[in-house]
Amino acid sequence: MSAVTPLIKNEFFSHGTIECTDMAATRRFLVDFLGLDLIRPLKEAQYMWKGGPWSVVCVNIQDGECKEQPTANRFVLSVATAAEVDTAHAAALAGKDDFGIKQVLDVETANGLRSFKLLDLNNTWWEISNVSQAHYDDIFARGDYAH
Repeated sequence: MSAVTPLIKNEFFSHGTIECTDMAATRRFLVDFLGLDLIRPLKEAQYMWKGGPWSVVCVNIQDGECKEQPTANRFVLSVATAAEVDTAHAAALAGKDDFGIKQVLDVETANGLRSFKLLDLNNTWWEISNVSQAHYDDIFARGDYAH
């Protein structure tokens, strides 16, 4: 970790936001397809969560369409095994029309990880991967890339 003293001494990473145009359809996708926990404490927003200290707030936009980001801007959900990635990929292809999934990319294997990406009904990219928490623990333990 950094030895620099930050200007902002934050307590934790609270949340980020994404957009949606149909709260009910989005809730169905997030809960029934992705398996996320979801609450709707406000008329215009619902909070998705899967444990841990932070959440993502899905904010309903009134007019227009949600802006599509490039695939590099995505949320990654982890499953336990490479076989579960393949099962999830088959489920995404089978449920594409039912859940409003716009695009399902091919499964890829890189650096020992198996994953695929999909574009949801709100133009948000998701990646389903067998990446583990230990993977990120190792990355942060190694520190910054030496330039």
